[in-house]
Amino acid sequence: MKKHQKPDFDFEFKYNSTFELLLKRALDNKDKEFIISIHKNETERLTYGKFLSKVIVVANYFNNLQLKKGSRICLIMPNSADLLILEYAAFCKGLTVVPINYNLSSEEINYIINDSHPKIIIYDLEFKNKIDLLKLNPENDHQKKFITRYNNNDDSNIFNVYKDINTLNTYDIEINSNLDDEALIIYTSGTSGKPKGCILTHRNMLADGQAIAEWFEFNNDTRTLCLLPLFHNNGQIPTFLAPLWAGGSTIFSRDEISFFSFWDLVNEYSATWTSVIPTILSVLLSLQYERKDNTMKGIICGGALLPRTVQEEFESRFGIPIYEGYGLTETTSFATFNPLKIEERKIGSIGKTLPVNMVGIFDENFNELPVGEVGEICIKGYNVFSEYNNLPENTNQAFRNDWFHSGDFGYKDSDGFFYFRGRKDDLIIRGGENIYPREIENVVYMYPNVKDCVVIGGPHKIMGEELILFVETVDNKPIDKQSLIDFCSEHIAKYKIPSKIYITYELEGLKHIPKGPTNKILRKEVKKYYIENILKDK
Repeated sequence: MKKHQKPDFDFEFKYNSTFELLLKRALDNKDKEFIISIHKNETERLTYGKFLSKVIVVANYFNNLQLKKGSRICLIMPNSADLLILEYAAFCKGLTVVPINYNLSSEEINYIINDSHPKIIIYDLEFKNKIDLLKLNPENDHQKKFITRYNNNDDSNIFNVYKDINTLNTYDIEINSNLDDEALIIYTSGTSGKPKGCILTHRNMLADGQAIAEWFEFNNDTRTLCLLPLFHNNGQIPTFLAPLWAGGSTIFSRDEISFFSFWDLVNEYSATWTSVIPTILSVLLSLQYERKDNTMKGIICGGALLPRTVQEEFESRFGIPIYEGYGLTETTSFATFNPLKIEERKIGSIGKTLPVNMVGIFDENFNELPVGEVGEICIKGYNVFSEYNNLPENTNQAFRNDWFHSGDFGYKDSDGFFYFRGRKDDLIIRGGENIYPREIENVVYMYPNVKDCVVIGGPHKIMGEELILFVETVDNKPIDKQSLIDFCSEHIAKYKIPSKIYITYELEGLKHIPKGPTNKILRKEVKKYYIENILKDK
């Protein structure tokens, strides 16, 4: 364990690896339903015992491939029980899993594979065309395997090794992983350059999984609906590892879940929790479908700006509380959350510190700032990642003073609640005033018919930078720009009012505000468009 992973308090770890946690839960709950995996018109249901049996078969298969502890495997697969079976089999044998976003281009996938140096690349057959285009480094000693539901005789089809799983009833296995061994390498979205591989240990995963499970009082009746991809930490931790910690269950869909069927899925499978990004809430609000269940207790939300209006309208219409939190890939998943008790939440806040980490607000000289002052959000804790893969300089820069420097700005109030103000790179300096785009965007989202918005800084001869607002409206409905400016004037200071407003349906080449693979707004892409398509014409 490294210094930036050790906060000023102790935390008891009951298990030495994520696999040991799975083993314990399966031995205690052999016949309990654990995973519901949906694919088109088929639904696969696995008990804890059946899931563990499949994991052990694959773990032994990895032994036969003579993979050594610390070897890495890349998984290019949609959400499914199969992906998790492969993952936990790897965890059992001390292997490191690199889940890759299958929506990436072959070139982007190629970069991640060459950077992570896997021994095996396992992919779903539906992505074969992308795999065939890879130009892998010949120095990498790797094998390519695929997994598919079609039982053919190809030895490369890993599914063949556990197609006869129904005959198994033994759990004998040697565990070859420990708390500080590598477990996952999750690559960041790469919005500021090439993606960075965040190395997460079993300690990181167990700490964050337990913290989330206990924060929201998950138990063996908890049943999460996993909407977000398992190649990202939000899918991995809140909706799988956290319910696993509590002895609960998870519902997956191999296919992209249609939001038209969201409430049907919640109702049919009695989901009690889910984790989303704000865009999902906005989409559900835009549809004329109402809640059908009486089981959903709460919704975890993070990863992007949650407009106050969206949260308030969703809770009013559907009667389900939303719990906003904050975290990064580098903190395994979440590092702060609003309290579980509805009346103790603060709408607009990213919540309080989780019990496995510390959060501080610091200035550029690493002086901790008092209540109310904006500075960089820094984190130290058991859930903070180990290092960036193959990037020692980036790692050293991130862990100055034995804290992880997030690059995000925010502040803390007198009650211990934190507030996010934006990325360090997003800061706009107008006439010497520091302006955080999120503060303006929060207000714009409250204006009628605003679907998405983003504020960027544009060059200005006198003020240094000016504020440029781009707005995407619901169903391309028109809005009056002067009315929007007047509305903003009622809520924020005059120097924070955007000087220029562009509506996307009026623009050539920018009909929608661009977003990345995890639905985060690509602010840099908007700024690039502004410079190349608007400024150059003036």
